[in-house]
Amino acid sequence: MFKKISLLLCFCALATACSLKHQPKQQVLNIYPAKAHNFAKVSSVFKVELDEKLGEGSSLLLAIDYDSENSLYTIKVLGAFASVLLKAQYDLNSFTYLYKPQPLENKQVQEFFEQTIKALLDGEYLKKYTCSLNECSLTLGTNMFKNKYLFSSYNEEGFAQKILCSYRRGVIKISLDLLKIR
Repeated sequence: MFKKISLLLCFCALATACSLKHQPKQQVLNIYPAKAHNFAKVSSVFKVELDEKLGEGSSLLLAIDYDSENSLYTIKVLGAFASVLLKAQYDLNSFTYLYKPQPLENKQVQEFFEQTIKALLDGEYLKKYTCSLNECSLTLGTNMFKNKYLFSSYNEEGFAQKILCSYRRGVIKISLDLLKIR
């Protein structure tokens, strides 16, 4: 009798282990719908992943601090060991560079940087968003030189967790991953 009970218990344990092993992994679904919402009047930090055409840069951070008293944004791009690679101020009308790195001397690079910041912060672009259930997109520029911003994976406050910036029809792509917002 003891032999039959132990055999039955072993069979039950084996069946339980097999059923646990073959369960599919749960996928993390984005339950928050996409909505036209930007990062205006908040402070945020993004991890920046550059296209391989731009070189190594996997440790870059984009920090945008909002000063509500002066309605002014302070923008920093930080590199390894928290070194400041770029520092600028933006007041929704113009950029003032406190520290401007050599790559921003190129007019096209500066234009793309400023347009990306405006796409993140400026309310005038909200009317130009095209949204589906999972993502919103924003296309700026002329037919010849279109820049596209794809906002996806939203959080419960309505902020995009992932932003893909495509410059000049995808010639260069930059990915922004939201790390912190306050």
